[in-house]
Amino acid sequence: MISEQRDRWIADGSPPVPTLVVAGRAHVLQHPSQAALLLGLESPPALRDAWQVAWDVDAIAEAWLEVAQTTAWPALLEPAPVLARTPLALMVDALVGIGALTPALSSGWFHWPGNPRTGELGDAAVVEYEASIVAGIDDRHGLLAFASPVAAAWRSAIVDRTEELRREPGRPMRAPRGDLTQVELLEAQRLHAAQHYRQATTSLAARGHQIPALDLASLYGLRLPTAIA
Repeated sequence: MISEQRDRWIADGSPPVPTLVVAGRAHVLQHPSQAALLLGLESPPALRDAWQVAWDVDAIAEAWLEVAQTTAWPALLEPAPVLARTPLALMVDALVGIGALTPALSSGWFHWPGNPRTGELGDAAVVEYEASIVAGIDDRHGLLAFASPVAAAWRSAIVDRTEELRREPGRPMRAPRGDLTQVELLEAQRLHAAQHYRQATTSLAARGHQIPALDLASLYGLRLPTAIA
């Protein structure tokens, strides 16, 4: 984990996580199937139900909205232990990923990580882009003005593309970190959004704040890392 080997991670140039080095070449991963392919291992079968995974992403987005609506504003600005990231920053990170899924369902191109405003790709670009969003949010109204349209657009996209999601889980999708099937892309962003949600809400709950009732363990086939950080 970065929290345990931060100095080594920084010395190695702060590579994107997770990154797998094979024969001296670094491969940035977005889904477990990519690691299996690189290592010559049999990849576990995909969940196949892209429609259900898409609705799981919707459930996480709605839970993030509840956090934005009900959590005391100062608590959203207080960095979590170890991560040193605020719930606000984690929320923006998760929702930027969900926001990138919406146009990807129609275009087949998932522009993440990157800056959708400039077209630039890469982790540095998305970090700068997300930081600019966080810097522009001054209060709860500003947060909801960013978050609510992202969640609404994603739900609308699921409804509009229900038949395709059910019929074509294996539809090829292009992405900066490597091509994936439609269901793999959805699984990867569900994991991304869920992990940040767990990090933020665990920190908030430890400080005595009430959090949404969403049980991540109830989501379809989701497997989160044991460690929170």
